[in-house]
Amino acid sequence: MGLTGNILVRRSAAWAVALALTAGISALAVPADADTTDDVYVHGNPVVGAVLSVEGAPAHFANCGGNGEPGYSIQWLRDGDPVDARPPYSPYLFPLESSDLGSRISAVATGSATNCAGLEVVTDPSEIIQKEPMRAAGFTGRDTFELLGRGHGGTLVMYLGEDGRQGWKETRQVGPGWEVFTRIIAAGDFTTDGITDLMATDDSGTLYRFQGTGDGGFYTFRHAVGWGWSGIDKVAGPGDFDGDGLNDLLGSTAGGDLYLFPSHPWGGWRPSVKIGQGWDVMDLLIGPGDWDGDGNVDVLAKDKAGRLYLYGGNGHGGWATSRQIGQGWNALTMVGIAGDFNRDGFNDVHGVNAAGDLLMYYGDGHGGWKGVETVGWGWNIFNGLY
Repeated sequence: MGLTGNILVRRSAAWAVALALTAGISALAVPADADTTDDVYVHGNPVVGAVLSVEGAPAHFANCGGNGEPGYSIQWLRDGDPVDARPPYSPYLFPLESSDLGSRISAVATGSATNCAGLEVVTDPSEIIQKEPMRAAGFTGRDTFELLGRGHGGTLVMYLGEDGRQGWKETRQVGPGWEVFTRIIAAGDFTTDGITDLMATDDSGTLYRFQGTGDGGFYTFRHAVGWGWSGIDKVAGPGDFDGDGLNDLLGSTAGGDLYLFPSHPWGGWRPSVKIGQGWDVMDLLIGPGDWDGDGNVDVLAKDKAGRLYLYGGNGHGGWATSRQIGQGWNALTMVGIAGDFNRDGFNDVHGVNAAGDLLMYYGDGHGGWKGVETVGWGWNIFNGLY
């Protein structure tokens, strides 16, 4: 494929402090009488791919070292049980992996025996470790879907969903200049910061990531995270397709080969994997999340005759089932995901017809439909919805 990416590592002040400390601390038994203090705590985003550190420990144990020894050591705990930090990281850092999903991470900091024998602090546990937020989690941190529309002049507009009920709360202009991109991909969080990002490709085939700010905006600096994407004619962001807790991309070539692009923590890519062929009969791929209710993310695909198919993911980078779930979808000029628009707990799909009406197709949570409703007019002012 000739597709490459680069790994963009996010370093916080806590990271820099931790790397400056001496590694090689052995595992410690969990003390029953360790102290607690609000000044020493686990810091970091509780999502797979992020790295946790213990904030406040350097200051708390500042006078404990001696003769070149570190002032303290760290014992990491998963749900109260000791676990080792994983190489190649410093034992002062804990990179979150899929095995940490659903658990809470805490730490015991123990002062050096040189000057602080017996001084120990146990932190409060982190929040529950989750997967990177998917597209349906929205861009404003409210866990509510927001729809993006690109006007014919290139201005990107965001429609913010209502809190707790169906409809739109407000519209917000994101910014102009988006006409230079051949496609825009709203695929969730790709920087392990718990904030939904945006991706786009240009005529050169470069894939860019625009990091979300968490309040509905995006940082203006665009990170190049891949090249050769002009060879990919359809792209979808399904969420975590291979089960490692990180969001992925799916892309098909003009020849019909379908590839999984597994993401690497901090915005890069692991080697792509071919997961299908014959997809040249399709002209649209979308990632609706878990469409059939089995807990795994799925893919919806429309063929050139207008038939819509469900391809159920198996949660490990492959497929569990496939079936046709609709026809006549060529009557729509734009089709995409809509999150849970009607707030019934199931994901939905939006479509725009030739008259510019915005239609919502409500999923039933079992791979089918509850019904369809017109929820807006005049949406032909956009040449793309994301």
